[in-house]
Amino acid sequence: MAELVQLLRRAMDGLDAEHEAAPPRSRRAAGVLLLFDSRDERLPLLFLERTAHLRHHAGQIGFPGGGSEASDVDIVDTALREAAEEAGIPRQLVEVIGLLPPFLTATSDNWLTPVIGVHDCEIDLRRDPFEVARLFRVDLCTLMDAPHTVRTMSDEGRARDVHFYEVAGTVIWGVTAAIVAELLTRIRAQASGADQVSGQR
Repeated sequence: MAELVQLLRRAMDGLDAEHEAAPPRSRRAAGVLLLFDSRDERLPLLFLERTAHLRHHAGQIGFPGGGSEASDVDIVDTALREAAEEAGIPRQLVEVIGLLPPFLTATSDNWLTPVIGVHDCEIDLRRDPFEVARLFRVDLCTLMDAPHTVRTMSDEGRARDVHFYEVAGTVIWGVTAAIVAELLTRIRAQASGADQVSGQR
């Protein structure tokens, strides 16, 4: 397989990608940061566990991020601001390499855009104790090998498919798992294309 960080870079949509606009009724725009440590070839990805008292997503696994504010320049600015607030990540240490298409969150009704970033130096992570119970990393190779299921669940009479990953005793599910699934699908597609090119030489 080609070097993971190169596959990751090729798998992303560009920062100028014209993703679908927010659906009718103007759901709130939100952004999350998927931050990879490029010093490790297995590409550790930063996750957080939300505290149990929050109104939305209490106790769930997610990525640093949140809703847009009027002062944000764009969705990348939103993701970087929230990552600084929730995990103490200095924005100047993050190289933003691309985006994934937005996801509609089921409970908070946000139009959520994943922003992909890498860093190549040490970051002293500092969680916001009110919102974040813990910060942890799972490398991309482990995620690729993790058990993955898609279950049909009912929410207020509406059936929807929900992704689940089980990693080291932690269950990643919901929109976070859907983002992971989209990310891994894209990386595998890039890897398959690279392998085909290599085999033709």
